[in-house]
Amino acid sequence: MSLKLNSLKDKRWQITTKYSNLPTIQVILKINFKLSLYYKKVKFRSLNSENILDILPFNYHLSDSITGGAAQFIGYYYREVIDENGCYYKDFPIARFLIKNPEAFPSIKHKTFSLLPYQLIPYRKYSILFLIKSMKHLCGDLMTLHQLQQYMFDFSCKAGGYIELSIPRIYSFMRAIDEVIIKLLTCGYYDDFNKVFEKDSIRDRIKIFLDISQDFCCYVEMPLIRGPCALSYDYYLQGGGYLRNHYFLFGTPSQFRLRS
Repeated sequence: MSLKLNSLKDKRWQITTKYSNLPTIQVILKINFKLSLYYKKVKFRSLNSENILDILPFNYHLSDSITGGAAQFIGYYYREVIDENGCYYKDFPIARFLIKNPEAFPSIKHKTFSLLPYQLIPYRKYSILFLIKSMKHLCGDLMTLHQLQQYMFDFSCKAGGYIELSIPRIYSFMRAIDEVIIKLLTCGYYDDFNKVFEKDSIRDRIKIFLDISQDFCCYVEMPLIRGPCALSYDYYLQGGGYLRNHYFLFGTPSQFRLRS
């Protein structure tokens, strides 16, 4: 049994190494549980290509392409993540696939793709809900910057995270939400957000965004999901999702980042 497991790990390492330098498109994956449970399910089980689809799990039409032979699971890459509870993960696993049938992904020119849980932001370790929680206290509860720093430090300490937010980091959170608002105003998908046009202050715009997004419900798939993460996922699907290689609401995925 041990020899078989070691052989499987060696094979997986060889596959992952072989394709590690290929450009990867990022695809949003809706999962039915929190990031902490995803981490436990994926990180602490010996996975093989037969059971990976059951564990993630796939609950939308991308699974039809994968199980139909359009892609091959080739392992994970690992990234830093801070979840909605302020818990820090230095090795959060993101599943990666080799595209075997390019016709199944008409808008993708890459050789591989990765599945980013819908609560995460590309190239940011802070999850959407952690960012939202920070902005709620700053713009909704009218905390000062220093009050927010102390509050988020205490909040993360309860989860063993000990996260210290710098003033520049907090401002980067504000800019990130403002970029989200601009995307929502220009996409034409959601009329409710037009009211932020009336506000000149970035804090006022963010407060309105928080109020609306908190009650947002994505009706595209069952079970229903609510809140800012649901809005992010709905925005992605409204634009065609992976089939049209649509933009992300939060952050910029690898396929749209400038390369020298």
